[in-house]
Amino acid sequence: MSEFILQIEQLLTAYSDPEYRFLLLEPMIFYGILIGVAMLIFGYFMKAPKLQIAALIVVGVSALTHVPYKDARLSAQPRMEQVYKISSPARMKGFNSNTQAWIASSWKFRLLVLAATVTIMIGINRNRIGYGLGIATAVLGLFAAKNAMWLHYQDAVAYHPNLKKHEAPIDQRERDPAPPPAVTNNQDRSGDRAPAPATTQSYAPAGLTQPFSANSNYNGRIPAPEVPGPKARSVTPMAR
Repeated sequence: MSEFILQIEQLLTAYSDPEYRFLLLEPMIFYGILIGVAMLIFGYFMKAPKLQIAALIVVGVSALTHVPYKDARLSAQPRMEQVYKISSPARMKGFNSNTQAWIASSWKFRLLVLAATVTIMIGINRNRIGYGLGIATAVLGLFAAKNAMWLHYQDAVAYHPNLKKHEAPIDQRERDPAPPPAVTNNQDRSGDRAPAPATTQSYAPAGLTQPFSANSNYNGRIPAPEVPGPKARSVTPMAR
């Protein structure tokens, strides 16, 4: 029980800090508006007037949360500038631009509060004016919730760089290598086969060849090669 009390005290102390307060109130704006619009649509189809009134109250209170949220954000900005102006000036520049965007969007939340209040006063099911204001409140609520979620995302990207803002190279699948081009029978495939052997020719020894002289009688026959070695002697036959 003592731990529970200590946590409550720490939460109350933290809520007094404007930096924590605007962080706590920011998601309540778009979550509350989205829940209120869903309740309003469900109550219309279920024909539950009390649920419709409760939904309009949720939408109006959530949109009204923009006022303390904006004040807390403006109060926390000077201290945040002192912290991040040296270490991360780009982050502080993004925070300042988002603050100006929140201020410029104030009319949307004020108009949403006004529409929800007028719809409750007239009655959503009383006449066509109340019915039209109910539809306008739902549409404007969706538009304001989308805008609040977008600004919240911009702050998240600035202070949480690990968020996926763009497609990272690690998310891209490795492309399969391109298949080799098909080789037809007419194309050169010298890279896939061994080189052709050199043409072999038989050569006779130099001693076995007999050159032809210009004065030799050539009768169309190739003379027999001369065999090296001792030559046979000519023998004269004896007379009988």
